[in-house]
Amino acid sequence: MNQDSIKAFQDAYEVAVMNFNFLHLGIFYAELSKREKLFEKAPSIIRISSGKYTLRGDLLREKLNACYGRVGQPDFFSNLIITNAVRGISAAIFEVLKDQSIEGLFKRNIFDNDEDAHNNFRGIVRFIRNTFSHNIRDQIEIRQKDFSRHLNDLRKIGSTELHFSSNYSKWPSSTKPPYEVGIIVNLGAIKDGSLYTDVISEYQTLLFIEFCYNCMVRLKEDQTGESGPSINL
Repeated sequence: MNQDSIKAFQDAYEVAVMNFNFLHLGIFYAELSKREKLFEKAPSIIRISSGKYTLRGDLLREKLNACYGRVGQPDFFSNLIITNAVRGISAAIFEVLKDQSIEGLFKRNIFDNDEDAHNNFRGIVRFIRNTFSHNIRDQIEIRQKDFSRHLNDLRKIGSTELHFSSNYSKWPSSTKPPYEVGIIVNLGAIKDGSLYTDVISEYQTLLFIEFCYNCMVRLKEDQTGESGPSINL
Protein backbone atom coordinates (compact mmCIF):
# COMPACT_ATOMS: atom_id res chain seq x y z
CA MET A 1 0.00 0.00 0.00
CA ASN A 2 1.15 3.56 -0.65
CA GLN A 3 1.25 6.18 2.10
CA ASP A 4 -2.26 7.47 1.35
CA SER A 5 -3.68 3.96 1.65
CA ILE A 6 -1.77 3.32 4.87
CA LYS A 7 -3.14 6.56 6.33
CA ALA A 8 -6.70 5.71 5.21
CA PHE A 9 -6.45 2.25 6.76
CA GLN A 10 -5.05 3.54 10.05
CA ASP A 11 -7.77 6.20 10.30
CA ALA A 12 -10.53 3.64 9.67
CA TYR A 13 -8.93 1.20 12.10
CA GLU A 14 -8.82 3.79 14.86
CA VAL A 15 -12.45 4.80 14.25
CA ALA A 16 -13.57 1.16 14.31
CA VAL A 17 -11.69 0.44 17.55
CA MET A 18 -12.93 3.63 19.21
CA ASN A 19 -16.57 2.90 18.35
CA PHE A 20 -16.31 -0.77 19.30
CA ASN A 21 -14.92 0.22 22.71
CA PHE A 22 -17.64 2.86 23.03
CA LEU A 23 -20.28 0.22 22.27
CA HIS A 24 -19.02 -2.13 24.97
CA LEU A 25 -18.39 0.45 27.67
CA GLY A 26 -21.60 2.31 26.89
CA ILE A 27 -23.83 -0.75 27.04
CA PHE A 28 -22.09 -1.86 30.23
CA TYR A 29 -22.85 1.43 31.94
CA ALA A 30 -26.39 1.45 30.57
CA GLU A 31 -26.99 -1.99 32.10
CA LEU A 32 -25.25 -0.97 35.32
CA SER A 33 -27.62 1.99 35.66
CA LYS A 34 -30.55 -0.45 35.60
CA ARG A 35 -29.09 -2.55 38.40
CA GLU A 36 -27.39 0.01 40.66
CA LYS A 37 -28.86 3.13 42.25
CA LEU A 38 -26.41 5.41 40.47
CA PHE A 39 -28.84 8.30 40.83
CA GLU A 40 -28.01 8.33 44.55
CA LYS A 41 -24.35 8.90 43.71
CA ALA A 42 -24.79 11.72 41.19
CA PRO A 43 -23.27 14.90 42.68
CA SER A 44 -24.79 18.30 42.26
CA ILE A 45 -22.09 19.36 39.82
CA ILE A 46 -19.59 17.46 37.68
CA ARG A 47 -16.93 19.64 36.15
CA ILE A 48 -15.27 18.63 32.90
CA SER A 49 -12.95 20.32 30.40
CA SER A 50 -10.67 21.80 33.09
CA GLY A 51 -13.67 22.92 35.12
CA LYS A 52 -15.02 25.22 32.43
CA TYR A 53 -18.08 23.11 31.67
CA THR A 54 -20.42 21.46 34.14
CA LEU A 55 -22.96 18.66 33.88
CA ARG A 56 -26.29 19.17 35.60
CA GLY A 57 -26.64 16.91 38.59
CA ASP A 58 -30.43 17.23 38.68
CA LEU A 59 -30.65 16.01 35.08
CA LEU A 60 -28.28 13.12 35.80
CA ARG A 61 -30.32 12.02 38.79
CA GLU A 62 -33.57 12.23 36.84
CA LYS A 63 -32.31 10.11 33.93
CA LEU A 64 -30.48 7.59 36.10
CA ASN A 65 -33.56 7.19 38.27
CA ALA A 66 -35.63 6.54 35.13
CA CYS A 67 -33.18 3.79 34.08
CA TYR A 68 -33.05 2.01 37.43
CA GLY A 69 -34.96 -1.25 37.62
CA ARG A 70 -35.56 -1.55 33.87
CA VAL A 71 -33.46 -4.72 33.42
CA GLY A 72 -34.35 -6.41 30.14
CA GLN A 73 -36.24 -3.36 28.88
CA PRO A 74 -35.17 -0.96 26.13
CA ASP A 75 -33.87 2.44 27.13
CA PHE A 76 -32.83 5.61 25.32
CA PHE A 77 -29.23 5.32 26.55
CA SER A 78 -28.62 1.91 24.97
CA ASN A 79 -30.40 2.92 21.76
CA LEU A 80 -28.19 5.99 21.35
CA ILE A 81 -25.03 3.99 22.05
CA ILE A 82 -25.88 1.27 19.55
CA THR A 83 -27.01 3.75 16.89
CA ASN A 84 -23.86 5.84 17.14
CA ALA A 85 -21.50 2.85 17.27
CA VAL A 86 -23.15 1.26 14.22
CA ARG A 87 -23.07 4.60 12.41
CA GLY A 88 -19.39 5.16 13.22
CA ILE A 89 -18.11 1.69 12.27
CA SER A 90 -20.20 1.32 9.11
CA ALA A 91 -19.12 4.79 7.93
CA ALA A 92 -15.45 3.96 8.55
CA ILE A 93 -15.65 0.70 6.57
CA PHE A 94 -17.68 2.31 3.78
CA GLU A 95 -15.07 5.03 3.32
CA VAL A 96 -11.99 2.82 3.58
CA LEU A 97 -13.33 0.39 0.95
CA LYS A 98 -13.15 3.21 -1.59
CA ASP A 99 -9.37 2.71 -1.55
CA GLN A 100 -8.54 0.07 -4.16
CA SER A 101 -5.53 -1.28 -2.27
CA ILE A 102 -7.55 -1.76 0.91
CA GLU A 103 -10.47 -3.22 -1.02
CA GLY A 104 -8.00 -5.72 -2.44
CA LEU A 105 -6.90 -6.69 1.06
CA PHE A 106 -10.51 -7.41 2.03
CA LYS A 107 -11.03 -9.51 -1.10
CA ARG A 108 -7.89 -11.58 -0.63
CA ASN A 109 -7.44 -11.84 3.13
CA ILE A 110 -11.04 -11.83 4.34
CA PHE A 111 -13.05 -13.29 1.45
CA ASP A 112 -10.40 -15.49 -0.19
CA ASN A 113 -11.06 -13.80 -3.58
CA ASP A 114 -14.76 -14.68 -3.46
CA GLU A 115 -16.13 -11.78 -5.49
CA ASP A 116 -19.78 -12.44 -4.60
CA ALA A 117 -19.10 -12.60 -0.86
CA HIS A 118 -17.09 -9.40 -1.01
CA ASN A 119 -19.71 -7.55 -3.05
CA ASN A 120 -22.51 -8.62 -0.71
CA PHE A 121 -20.43 -7.46 2.25
CA ARG A 122 -19.88 -4.08 0.62
CA GLY A 123 -23.58 -3.89 -0.18
CA ILE A 124 -24.62 -4.50 3.43
CA VAL A 125 -22.05 -1.95 4.65
CA ARG A 126 -23.42 0.59 2.17
CA PHE A 127 -27.04 -0.05 3.16
CA ILE A 128 -26.36 0.22 6.91
CA ARG A 129 -24.16 3.28 6.48
CA ASN A 130 -26.72 5.10 4.32
CA THR A 131 -29.59 4.22 6.65
CA PHE A 132 -27.86 5.26 9.86
CA SER A 133 -26.20 8.35 8.40
CA HIS A 134 -29.59 9.82 7.46
CA ASN A 135 -31.37 9.09 10.74
CA ILE A 136 -31.04 10.86 14.07
CA ARG A 137 -33.95 9.34 16.01
CA ASP A 138 -33.73 6.30 18.28
CA GLN A 139 -36.09 4.31 16.05
CA ILE A 140 -34.42 4.10 12.65
CA GLU A 141 -36.90 4.47 9.80
CA ILE A 142 -35.82 3.58 6.28
CA ARG A 143 -36.44 6.12 3.54
CA GLN A 144 -36.20 5.00 -0.06
CA LYS A 145 -34.40 8.20 -1.01
CA ASP A 146 -31.54 7.08 1.26
CA PHE A 147 -30.84 3.96 -0.80
CA SER A 148 -32.35 4.76 -4.22
CA ARG A 149 -28.93 5.01 -5.93
CA HIS A 150 -27.86 1.76 -4.32
CA LEU A 151 -31.07 0.09 -5.49
CA ASN A 152 -30.51 1.31 -9.05
CA ASP A 153 -26.94 -0.03 -8.99
CA LEU A 154 -28.22 -3.45 -7.91
CA ARG A 155 -30.92 -3.48 -10.60
CA LYS A 156 -28.24 -2.93 -13.22
CA ILE A 157 -26.56 -6.19 -12.22
CA GLY A 158 -29.83 -8.13 -12.15
CA SER A 159 -30.70 -8.60 -8.46
CA THR A 160 -31.86 -6.32 -5.66
CA GLU A 161 -31.10 -8.89 -2.95
CA LEU A 162 -28.03 -8.86 -0.75
CA HIS A 163 -27.12 -12.07 1.04
CA PHE A 164 -24.17 -12.02 3.41
CA SER A 165 -23.09 -14.78 5.76
CA SER A 166 -19.92 -15.71 7.57
CA ASN A 167 -19.13 -18.35 10.14
CA TYR A 168 -15.45 -17.32 10.26
CA SER A 169 -14.63 -20.79 8.92
CA LYS A 170 -11.33 -19.70 7.37
CA TRP A 171 -10.19 -17.65 10.34
CA PRO A 172 -7.51 -18.92 12.75
CA SER A 173 -9.22 -21.01 15.42
CA SER A 174 -7.76 -18.82 18.18
CA THR A 175 -9.70 -15.81 16.88
CA LYS A 176 -12.86 -17.50 15.62
CA PRO A 177 -16.07 -16.30 17.36
CA PRO A 178 -18.56 -19.09 18.11
CA TYR A 179 -21.40 -17.75 15.98
CA GLU A 180 -22.42 -17.00 12.41
CA VAL A 181 -23.39 -13.69 10.86
CA GLY A 182 -26.34 -14.00 8.47
CA ILE A 183 -28.14 -11.13 6.76
CA ILE A 184 -30.51 -11.13 3.78
CA VAL A 185 -31.84 -7.81 2.50
CA ASN A 186 -33.98 -7.28 -0.59
CA LEU A 187 -33.76 -3.56 -1.27
CA GLY A 188 -36.45 -3.84 -3.93
CA ALA A 189 -38.98 -5.04 -1.35
CA ILE A 190 -38.38 -2.39 1.33
CA LYS A 191 -41.28 0.02 1.78
CA ASP A 192 -40.77 3.67 2.61
CA GLY A 193 -40.97 4.21 6.37
CA SER A 194 -40.18 0.62 7.31
CA LEU A 195 -38.38 0.18 10.61
CA TYR A 196 -34.75 -0.79 10.15
CA THR A 197 -35.04 -3.56 12.75
CA ASP A 198 -37.79 -5.18 10.65
CA VAL A 199 -35.25 -5.51 7.83
CA ILE A 200 -32.12 -6.37 9.82
CA SER A 201 -32.45 -7.37 13.47
CA GLU A 202 -30.49 -5.53 16.14
CA TYR A 203 -28.71 -8.79 16.97
CA GLN A 204 -27.51 -9.41 13.40
CA THR A 205 -26.55 -5.75 13.06
CA LEU A 206 -24.32 -6.02 16.11
CA LEU A 207 -22.78 -9.27 14.82
CA PHE A 208 -22.12 -7.63 11.45
CA ILE A 209 -20.57 -4.55 13.03
CA GLU A 210 -18.37 -6.81 15.14
CA PHE A 211 -17.40 -8.66 11.95
CA CYS A 212 -16.32 -5.32 10.45
CA TYR A 213 -14.26 -4.59 13.54
CA ASN A 214 -12.72 -8.07 13.52
CA CYS A 215 -11.79 -7.62 9.85
CA MET A 216 -9.89 -4.42 10.61
CA VAL A 217 -8.07 -6.08 13.52
CA ARG A 218 -7.13 -9.09 11.40
CA LEU A 219 -5.96 -6.98 8.45
CA LYS A 220 -3.81 -4.85 10.72
CA GLU A 221 -2.20 -7.98 12.15
CA ASP A 222 -1.71 -9.41 8.66
CA GLN A 223 -0.04 -6.24 7.40
CA THR A 224 2.04 -5.18 10.38
CA GLY A 225 2.41 -8.27 12.54
CA GLU A 226 1.19 -6.12 15.43
CA SER A 227 -1.51 -7.54 17.64
CA GLY A 228 -4.60 -5.37 17.76
CA PRO A 229 -7.23 -5.23 20.51
CA SER A 230 -8.55 -8.63 21.50
CA ILE A 231 -11.27 -10.00 19.23
CA ASN A 232 -14.40 -10.69 21.20
CA LEU A 233 -14.76 -14.41 21.92
